Amino acid sequence: MPERAALYRRYRPQTFSAIVGQEHVTRTLRNAIASGQVAHAYLLAGVRGTGKTSIARLIAKGVNCPNAKDGEPCDRCETCVAIRDGRFLDLIEIDAASNRGIDEMRDLRDKVRFAPSQGQYKVYVIDEAHQLTTEAFNALLKTLEEPPPHAIFILATTESQKIPATIVSRTQRFDLRRIPHKGVVAQLAKIVEQEKLHADSAALEAIARHAQGSLRDAESMLDMVIAFANGAITLKEVDDLLGASDWEETAALFDALATADGAKGVELIGRLVDDGRDLRLFVRRAIDHARALVFTRATGRPPEAVSEQMATKLRSQAEGLTLDQLARIAKRLVETEQYLRTSEGTPLPLELAVLDLVTSSEKAAPPPDARRETDRSAVPRPPAPQPRPTQPQTRPDPRRDVTRGSVVAIAERREPAETAVMVGAASPVVKSAKRGASWSIGPRSAASAKPRSSRRRSPWRSTARPS
Repeated sequence: MPERAALYRRYRPQTFSAIVGQEHVTRTLRNAIASGQVAHAYLLAGVRGTGKTSIARLIAKGVNCPNAKDGEPCDRCETCVAIRDGRFLDLIEIDAASNRGIDEMRDLRDKVRFAPSQGQYKVYVIDEAHQLTTEAFNALLKTLEEPPPHAIFILATTESQKIPATIVSRTQRFDLRRIPHKGVVAQLAKIVEQEKLHADSAALEAIARHAQGSLRDAESMLDMVIAFANGAITLKEVDDLLGASDWEETAALFDALATADGAKGVELIGRLVDDGRDLRLFVRRAIDHARALVFTRATGRPPEAVSEQMATKLRSQAEGLTLDQLARIAKRLVETEQYLRTSEGTPLPLELAVLDLVTSSEKAAPPPDARRETDRSAVPRPPAPQPRPTQPQTRPDPRRDVTRGSVVAIAERREPAETAVMVGAASPVVKSAKRGASWSIGPRSAASAKPRSSRRRSPWRSTARPS
């Protein structure tokens, strides 16, 4: 069986002009190489499939190619061919995932002093540099700050926040962006043409949507679809092989939230579980979709990196969701992503979040200011005081007088009783005098005892003694 390399390896960019979607990086590097102002260390940060390793190899090509023109390697000389084939001795690529200790960095520090054997510069490419240990970074620090004049260090990472600030400050940092959707589609069309195949534009659009800005992922998917179709590539074959794209699934979730269709949202989650999908990854992409909707709603235009079909969908969804609703949805999705970390695989947190977001009470809840105004208006206000007439305008109702007189009489009869209760409650000694006993506890001394006649009598008790 003849050996066949994957598409992303065969179509790896060999010149700066072939890099897709990173013009801000390639232009700077070409000018630096052409003017002889190449830095001693670079940091390339970005998500997967955006060209970090390819740009690192092109830097090695540009500084060592004898026929470079305006910083662009010729890709025909012996040096360029050796770098492309992976047999250039002065290009050392180190995998930091498996060479992350202090011993490896000490060995690198000792070998970097030797002069290059084939080219003018010795280029060290440390891939996934964020996986180096703290001790390894400390061992590399001095060498990275002041390397020999013939050495260039290039650090590539997908998690730049894990690189120590002391390392970042000693490098020139370039942040690689996600490949624009149109750039991915154009590159796939070029590959299909060179492979002498036929593919519908809708099929290439679908593959680019699945790739989510990663050109390497798009080329790998195209390789799979070519083997699956065994001929012309159509949209049906892409859907049969890859299923719905990630953004289509998140768009379906937001359609359910916008229409308050909880059953549709729960069914979507059930399909994801049946397909063995990672719900945390789905929630993170839903958060990105919410961010795109907030941008579209606030600015009136979708992000530039999305496809035309996705831009149309974002516009229609942004019209049906307010910024308050989008903020509440995004907040709940962030909480759900944290709950899914400890949920042991159950989709219940996500299902509860969907049901909570589609309830009418949450959807129709007015803003806090409006609720305060509503509560203030609901409180009954006391009627305005009416001026008291000097003379009665109409004859009073006799029934009303009778009722009022009865109420006054009842109040007068109740007043002494209530007063007696109050006095008795305030003075327990009076109540004890009624019963002829004292509330005092314990023996009383003769000096403190007083005759009962000298004590203060209750005003309600009669002073007449029986004869």
